[in-house]
Amino acid sequence: SINEEHNEARYQEDNAENNTHDLFHFSNPDLESTKKATERYQSFNPDGECSADSICPYAVRKVLKILRYFSRILSAMVPMAQQYGLVEALLYQITKDPHSIDNDDDIAARVDALAVIVNLACAEENKISLCYHPGLLETAISTANNDPVEEAREYSAIILMNLAYAEEVKEHMVNQDHLLDTLLHLLYDVSPFTRRYASAALFTLACVYANTSLIASHCSGGILEALRRVLLNDPVDEARINAAEALFNLARNNAQGTVEIMGNHPKLLASLGHSVITDYSPDVRAYAARALEWLAADIHYPMACHGSLLKALTTASGWTKISCIAEAFKLQSTMNANRKHMVDHPGLLDSLAKLALLDGIDDEDVRVCAIYCIERLTNEPSTRGVMVKNEGIMTALTRAAFHAEYDDPSSDRPTAVLMKNALKNLAAHL
Repeated sequence: SINEEHNEARYQEDNAENNTHDLFHFSNPDLESTKKATERYQSFNPDGECSADSICPYAVRKVLKILRYFSRILSAMVPMAQQYGLVEALLYQITKDPHSIDNDDDIAARVDALAVIVNLACAEENKISLCYHPGLLETAISTANNDPVEEAREYSAIILMNLAYAEEVKEHMVNQDHLLDTLLHLLYDVSPFTRRYASAALFTLACVYANTSLIASHCSGGILEALRRVLLNDPVDEARINAAEALFNLARNNAQGTVEIMGNHPKLLASLGHSVITDYSPDVRAYAARALEWLAADIHYPMACHGSLLKALTTASGWTKISCIAEAFKLQSTMNANRKHMVDHPGLLDSLAKLALLDGIDDEDVRVCAIYCIERLTNEPSTRGVMVKNEGIMTALTRAAFHAEYDDPSSDRPTAVLMKNALKNLAAHL
């Protein structure tokens, strides 16, 4: 009756007023209410026609719109993900007609369902349960690979990225069938947003030691090549930053063989060096420089990629805002086997001399690392004949050793002493 409906509406309003702290309080509806709601949806049609054996598509679209709005609310994300049957219903809407491109309503429903999962996956409390939910990862992977709608692929990439941020699921995701293939595919997507989200998923998955060799070796270095291309060519800053951070994480968290795989990959080291010196984003430059620093700690002579590393470091040495490249030179010089090859490498001594001659107020860390490196190189007898003939090295040595402002004796950076030791080492060849 009208009075009963009025009383029911009044109860809902009063209940909402009494629960203003939680506007999205979910509870299981009673069976009678569910039955009535089902009958209404089955019988409703915007064109006035009734159907007793199907759910009204118009009602489904409206419900998905409402769910999409609700899923943006922080207080609603967790209860929505825990609501019985909701995730299954969303997956059904995504997969029931996954290749539809002619029906705008089907596309909108699919995109809205994906958007709800994107939002639910933002909540830390939901990431693990969603990642292990039967069929969810498979659906996101399939949609990312095969959906003809750009927005659907983009949302699938966001789902993978959001889930990948959970520490507990990183190894599980990398071992999921076709996930790495999918991220590799998405790195070449026409949408700049999709490329950005795919590269972000990779850099967070590469934070785990157990994942790095799988990522680096996947498709015979296919992911490394895709990241290299994004690093050099993508017009979107965020995509290039993510690619550089992914390569940095792979180098820093290297498992057995990861560094060698990266070093032996054609043009990867050269691309890192090129990005350090040419990219206009300071974040790209910093991550690329840090990646080279970590690689320099593990790549040594007689590894086949050692020459490529020295070339990349020499190229990157022109950027001195941070000390990573100078630190990389210093690390290399600690190994006796590297020293002769460093001195013989074209342009390397000139680069070291320039770093040692820097005199800016912010250049101290870079200058000290370069001086340490030069002094260590002179400890190798086979390098002295070449070093004494390098004008830049000799200028740096004499200026540092005999400058009026000597280092504080209590300092842990006795550069003047180091340079005097280096001159003594070279004295017989003067």
